[in-house]
Amino acid sequence: MGKMVVLKPIVWNGNGYLGPTGETTSSGYAGEHGYGHEEWNGRSDWVWKSWKVFHTQGKGQMFTYAEEGDLGIIMTAMKDGLFYAVGAACAVYKNDDKDRAAIAKDLKLLSNGGDLWKVPSIRALKEHKAAFDAHWNAAHEWVQWRCPQSHFVWFDRPIQIVPDDIIPSTPPRQAIIKMHGSYQAIRPDQALAIIAEKLPSSHPILAWLSTGDFDEVSALDVRNAPPPRGKGSRSAGTATDAYTRYLQENEFQITPKHHNLQSAFEAFISGLKATNIVPNMERVDVRYVDDRLGPVLAEIKPTDPKTVRFAIRAAIGQLLDYHQKHEGDPHLLIVIGCKPSAADDFALAADNGFGLAWRDGPRFEFKWPTATKERVPA
Repeated sequence: MGKMVVLKPIVWNGNGYLGPTGETTSSGYAGEHGYGHEEWNGRSDWVWKSWKVFHTQGKGQMFTYAEEGDLGIIMTAMKDGLFYAVGAACAVYKNDDKDRAAIAKDLKLLSNGGDLWKVPSIRALKEHKAAFDAHWNAAHEWVQWRCPQSHFVWFDRPIQIVPDDIIPSTPPRQAIIKMHGSYQAIRPDQALAIIAEKLPSSHPILAWLSTGDFDEVSALDVRNAPPPRGKGSRSAGTATDAYTRYLQENEFQITPKHHNLQSAFEAFISGLKATNIVPNMERVDVRYVDDRLGPVLAEIKPTDPKTVRFAIRAAIGQLLDYHQKHEGDPHLLIVIGCKPSAADDFALAADNGFGLAWRDGPRFEFKWPTATKERVPA
C-alpha cells in the first residue's frame, strides 16, 4: 500500500479554530450539537507526546491508510457558497480508544465543556445544563488523528479553492465534496495546487506530497482529470532532503510502525532460543542474549525500500552511543522493515561492524559482519 491524500470537509469557524463559535449550520453531529470537535484544530497547544493532535470525522479507507501513517488530509470548509482549505496534515495516524482517553486527560479536554456552554446556539440545543454535561462527558475524548508537528499547518487565512481549477472538467466542475461525513481522495499534484503557494518550499508537507508512492485514485473523474489550472503545483521533492524527511516522519516520536515492527521482532527472537529479552530500557529498543553470539543491542527502524539507507545511518549513531554506555562488548543489530535492495546498504552496516535484520513475512532474516565472533560456551 502506498499513500493517500484526501479533501475532508469540516465545519466553518471564523475565529481561527481556537474553540467553537456556534457558527455551524450543517446537519449531522455539528447540526445536532452545535459544534464540531475540529473547532479546536487551530490551537498550537494541542500537542500530546510530541504529536500534533487534531480532529475530523473519519471514514473507510482513511482509517486503513492511517494505520501506517500513510494518510494526508487537507481540511476544507464552506462559507457563503465558497470552498476553502483551512488546514493540512500529512503522515497522519489514527488515535485508538486508549490514545483518545490519554489525550483527553493530558490536555484536560473535559474542562472545555465550560466554554461550550457559554455559546448561545449550543445552549439552545440542550434542554438544560445537566443534559449538556451528560453529552460532553461522553463526547469530550473525540480527537481522531495525530501527526508529526512538522507535518501540520493551520492557515492564518483560509485558502479559497476553485474546484474547476483543481480538478478541471468539461463542463466546468461546480463542486468538490462538502458532506462532513465523507471524504474525497485526490492526486498529490491536485493537493499541491491548493496549498503549495502558501507554504515555504522547504515545508515537510510539500515534501510528503511530492514523493512518487501514492496509490491510484479510484474516482475516474479525479484520476483522469487534466493537471490543475494556474496554480503553483510545483514539486517540492528537492526542497527537504530525503534523510531529513525520514527523521521527521520516523525518528522524532515513536510511531505505530515502530511498535509493530518491534513487537514482531521480539516475538520472532523468542522462538530462536534468545533469552533475557528486555525491551525499551535506557533508550535501547531491544536487549537480548543470542544463543550463539551472546549479548545483543537492537535498534528498531521501520522502513520502506526508499528509506533503508537513512534508517541504517540513523541507527549506527544511536547504537554506538548505547554501546559506549553498556558494560562488556555486545553485538549491535539494526532491525529494519524490509530487505535492502542495494549492496551498499548491506555494506554500510557490515563494514562498520553492525548486524542487519529485516522482516520477511512472518520471519526475520539476519546478516552479521563476517568477523562476528560467536561467544565461547561456558
